[in-house]
Amino acid sequence: MSINYQAVTESLRQLLGERAVSNDPVRRFAWSTDASYFRIVPEVVVHAESLDDVKKTLEVARQYQAPVTFRAAGTSLSGQAIGEGILLMLGFDGFRTINISADANKVTLGAAVIGADANAALKPLNKKIGPDPATLTSAMVGGIVSNNASGMCCGTAQNSYQTISSVKLVLADGTELDTGSDASKAAFRKSHGELLESLKNLGEMARANEALAARIRKKYAIKNTTGYSLNSLVDFEDPFDIINHVLVGAEGTLAFVNEVTYHTVDEAKFKASALAVFFNMEDAARAIPPIQGESVAAGELLDWASIKAVTGKPGMPDWLSQLPEGSAILLIESRANDKETLEKYTQDVIQKLSHIETERPITFSTDPAVYGKYWAMRSGLFPIIGGARPKGTSVIIEDIAVEVEHLASCAHDLTALFHQFGYHEGVIYGHALAGNFHFIITPTFHSEADITRFHDFMDAVADMVINKYDGSMKAEHGTGRAVAPFVELEWGHEAYTLMKSIKQIFDPQGLLNPGVILNDDKQVHVKNIKPCPVVDDFVDRCIECGFCEKTCPTSALNLTPRQRIATLREIARLEQSGDKEAAEKMRVAAKYDVVDTCAACQLCTIACPVDNSMGQLVRKLRTPYITSTQQKVLDFQAKNWGAVNTVLSSGFNILNIIHKVTGDSITGGMMKAGRALSAEVPYWNPDFPKGGNLPQPSTPKPGQPTVVYFAACGGRTFGPTPVDPDDRTLPDVVVTLLERAGYNIITPPKTRSLCCGQMWESKGDFKNANGKRDELIEVLRKISNNGEIPIVIDALSCTYRTLTGNPDFKILDLVDFLHDEVMPKLKLTKKPKVALHLGCSARKMHIEPKMEAITAACADSIVKPAGIDCCGYAGEKGLYKPEINATALRNIKKLLPAEVNEGYYANRMCEVGLSHHSGVSYRHLAYLLEECSR
Repeated sequence: MSINYQAVTESLRQLLGERAVSNDPVRRFAWSTDASYFRIVPEVVVHAESLDDVKKTLEVARQYQAPVTFRAAGTSLSGQAIGEGILLMLGFDGFRTINISADANKVTLGAAVIGADANAALKPLNKKIGPDPATLTSAMVGGIVSNNASGMCCGTAQNSYQTISSVKLVLADGTELDTGSDASKAAFRKSHGELLESLKNLGEMARANEALAARIRKKYAIKNTTGYSLNSLVDFEDPFDIINHVLVGAEGTLAFVNEVTYHTVDEAKFKASALAVFFNMEDAARAIPPIQGESVAAGELLDWASIKAVTGKPGMPDWLSQLPEGSAILLIESRANDKETLEKYTQDVIQKLSHIETERPITFSTDPAVYGKYWAMRSGLFPIIGGARPKGTSVIIEDIAVEVEHLASCAHDLTALFHQFGYHEGVIYGHALAGNFHFIITPTFHSEADITRFHDFMDAVADMVINKYDGSMKAEHGTGRAVAPFVELEWGHEAYTLMKSIKQIFDPQGLLNPGVILNDDKQVHVKNIKPCPVVDDFVDRCIECGFCEKTCPTSALNLTPRQRIATLREIARLEQSGDKEAAEKMRVAAKYDVVDTCAACQLCTIACPVDNSMGQLVRKLRTPYITSTQQKVLDFQAKNWGAVNTVLSSGFNILNIIHKVTGDSITGGMMKAGRALSAEVPYWNPDFPKGGNLPQPSTPKPGQPTVVYFAACGGRTFGPTPVDPDDRTLPDVVVTLLERAGYNIITPPKTRSLCCGQMWESKGDFKNANGKRDELIEVLRKISNNGEIPIVIDALSCTYRTLTGNPDFKILDLVDFLHDEVMPKLKLTKKPKVALHLGCSARKMHIEPKMEAITAACADSIVKPAGIDCCGYAGEKGLYKPEINATALRNIKKLLPAEVNEGYYANRMCEVGLSHHSGVSYRHLAYLLEECSR
């Protein structure tokens, strides 16, 4: 049946509003990928912020018989978070509740809560959620449950299936059910008695078939996420218990998961890890069965190819390069709540492995700095391999499981398949305690021959895993489309028929995520494969994992870094295929989302496991859009920056006076008229600051140390805002503070004319940007006598930009100097509670600990609003694209407690934006330290 998606879109917009619904071609394409190797472009995308949004979407889907795919973070690896028809994505603010029970034994989480955020809330109570996938810092609870995602430590004992208590869900017919509520269950019995009876009968049938029941139990003795959770039918008799558990791993094909209540698990207080190095994979695999038990919390196996991949990488142990060829490593972790038990566990492991010769003695370390490197080696494998792959290749990570006694031979057979099919780069590693291997290959998909080779390889893997070892084709990544063709082969006809019955009971119209888990198309795993064309060195390593998305300040406005890269790859593909017209059309349509409104904050680079730099690429992409007239203006500004900066500062003073006299409407009208004449006129807001000024040091005092103080553009251009409690500018406060600490201050000559170049770089003008930066470095070199006199810059982003010039003398940010040198010289009193912003520049500078230490010395309590990682001001871009700043800070006001009336950071432009959207005065930490040291 043909579906009228224009009518679908119009109906959705009528019910949900314009902003929540998009059928824009660029954005639909951008949202067509998850972390898998598939791409399917939806017809319409809905961002749901509430359960009501979900129910209305399902209403429209039923009306038009349009398929619906639910998507959380999109970190899934098997193609289950993409689909034709309606793509319903969890919104940017809803589904984020965290409620911990009084005894901390349960936690209720909204579907959009990120797993690591749940654990952060539970950490003070020495609790955590059971599932611990490698994507925990990005994956959302809805996806973690729907994929039964596990990880390095939870195994089969603490995954979602084992630790779920209850679930709130919405069926395809729009019915809500809370399996933790007696009233909800009673109502459901009345409305859906037939569904419950069908489930009950299905369970009785499965349990009565002894051979089938035994097979189901055997299949789940190891990790298994292939197909539906049939263990729910043999483990439970109550149909509500079956619903709880069959939804785990159902990948959104049975219902929408709104909220989950988990039984929490204990977080051990003490940990120790060891690298057991064996001479070969067989010995490493033989070490697994003896150590299974309470002494070992995790056991990760790395083959020789894995070891070679990480050898010589930053942070890796030096001795890796000395290991003999063919070695294998077993990374072992023990955990306990007291040191004595931990010692007993580690000795138990060493004793149990004493019969196997190792390349190095097995020694456990309780030092996080030491064992942190061990786990960095393990967790770094996927990004290291993905980042090092040849340009234009894809990266595919699959996971299988076999009984532990077959690990060694399975690794041998899998390695043979790598070589047979030409995937010589193949790497094997994984959760050995659970019999779970991950393997990575980096194929090309440039031709039909490439696709055929991959198809034949997967057939061979399936034959080995299923027919030789009776293992799992998917251990923890979910079935998706990647192994849907192999579900019946793995489970057999009887079990597969049960799965079809489950789907029919919950979704008789087949609207929810069709084609995922159950699919009659035996070629589905080699269809809709996304290409990986070369774009630019800044982003070509991208594996489209989505780790960047939670950090992006503009995600609720337009696109995330992953989505920008996906769009740029399609433009490149179109160009490389010769379709220049389509490529240009998409480039023009994507300019606002990809180029104009990216904050270029580079938080995505910090989160990226392969060090992509979307921010730097966006700046590079802006260069061709600079017209000759604009370039002349930029050149003039660079050449005459002293005068321009003076005019800007004076202009804000004049604007402040005009605003006081005329009010918001007239001033705003004047600014609007000015913008009509020049794009250099900023958008008006009533919280604009006054102008700033240059620092005015006192006469030097003999015998005191001297410091060079460079007042960056922000602080000398923008003074206090209307919400700030005093009229002092940042340079005034810094001078007061440094002199109070006993320093003589000197400032660079012609400070007004100096700049780090950030303003030009943000526009794509690298020539002027680097010229201004280099000019500043040379002036600082001379005035400091090649760095003999300490140099401080009072804005984090400016310090960072200056340091990109690689000066051969030391330049400090003011925060560093205040923490290391000034604060110890002062006697401080404390305020009750203040807010602290830890923005993108702070994270790039790794200066957050010092900022927190300064704040803690001056305040009894610190509020750090969750999820506010970047203010979105993007240098001065917030003046001209205020929607970026508004989007990034849309939640800050409600995140700040009523009793907090002041906040701090270390970048004036950011502070202006923070003050405007929070209604609270945000200023440099120097203000806090100065006030508390009076």
